[in-house]
Amino acid sequence: MPVLIYVLTIVYLVAINFYGILMLNFQKKARQDGDEENIAISDTKLFLAGLLGGATGIFVFMFIFKYRLKSLFMMVFMPVLIALNVYVIILILNGGFGLYLT
Repeated sequence: MPVLIYVLTIVYLVAINFYGILMLNFQKKARQDGDEENIAISDTKLFLAGLLGGATGIFVFMFIFKYRLKSLFMMVFMPVLIALNVYVIILILNGGFGLYLT
């Protein structure tokens, strides 16, 4: 049973990071096309994806895409969310949320 928890945690983290990367890419393309009024992906949605576990992917791909690097909000809060995500993952994997598996 603990192996299932590990596998589900890894699959979830890969999926939410991929989702955050796609949102960042779509936001960049919409702004480059000059479609400012129809941008469906706001910074709040990126922040929420980072809070749910995708902060690492968003932060790394901000540098790869060279996008949102001047945004103080994104450059400060994404590393904070990475630390929070790592802490929560450690709690989950160590049974800190009451997931006592026998």
